[in-house]
Amino acid sequence: MSGVREEAARWFVRLHGEGDARQRARFERWLAASPEHAAEYQAFAELWGELSSPRGSEALADAMERRRAGRRRHLLRGTLCGALLVLAGFAGLHLYRQGPQDLALQTGIAEQRQERLRDGSAVSLNADTRLHVKYDEHQRHVALQRGEAVFEVERNPDRPFVVDGGVARVTVLGTRFAVDRLRDRLRVSVDHGLVRVDSLTAPGHSLQLHAGEVLEVDAEGELRRLPLPAGNAFAFQAGRLVFEQADLAEIAASLSRYRRQPVRVVGGGGPRIDAVVQLGEVEDFLEALPAIAPVRLEHQARATLLHPR
Repeated sequence: MSGVREEAARWFVRLHGEGDARQRARFERWLAASPEHAAEYQAFAELWGELSSPRGSEALADAMERRRAGRRRHLLRGTLCGALLVLAGFAGLHLYRQGPQDLALQTGIAEQRQERLRDGSAVSLNADTRLHVKYDEHQRHVALQRGEAVFEVERNPDRPFVVDGGVARVTVLGTRFAVDRLRDRLRVSVDHGLVRVDSLTAPGHSLQLHAGEVLEVDAEGELRRLPLPAGNAFAFQAGRLVFEQADLAEIAASLSRYRRQPVRVVGGGGPRIDAVVQLGEVEDFLEALPAIAPVRLEHQARATLLHPR
């Protein structure tokens, strides 16, 4: 089947599924580029409407033949079968991507994982992370139960993508963002797109985040923007941990994801730390920490303790 006919099939399925204004504009440019584009797309539009009739295929063949003066009927009917198969394939893929999904994902210590979800979205789990994905016809829902994950979300205005992080809910239509569930707070970092964060413990508190912005929600549900680069949250995908004005609780939580013995902070307060740590050098960084910050290490059987000095 011709490349133009395949393109027409793709456009038909896209525009009858999740098409947005930008996609519609791209389609209109494609349509205006050639009379053949318009003719092929019209053929698929008629095919969709006629398939419920026993004589639908014959009617479409006649209609397409009239538009293509000089083409032979047997050539058209020979390619019609291929057109039907392509349309059915794309329609089937669309229905699959719109279908339900129920999936539990988990990573162990020092383990990362990437998963492509049913709608085409992608999730990258940092180490020691657990989440649950549940899609239905109205919503794409993820419960982040522990850890940190990066989400790259396929746009679908009719079915928002929602991440529940305990103290807050993050809602998007299509974007790339990271959510880090720490012990006493939730951090959201946006690479691109628009994200809404709603507090679950302080009803009515809500903020929108744009590309490059970072927000934290504390245990009481208070939301505040942070003057940090959003890119720091995605560094684990490149094999690094980036700390910028990080408190000891954040340091401990991040390092614990990459060592069998967790790191715990004793007491409150403590210094703010700037550092870039390669994932293969977590132990070296931890041992060097007392030399670069006013802290003391205490190695116990089940944990390593950080004491602010």
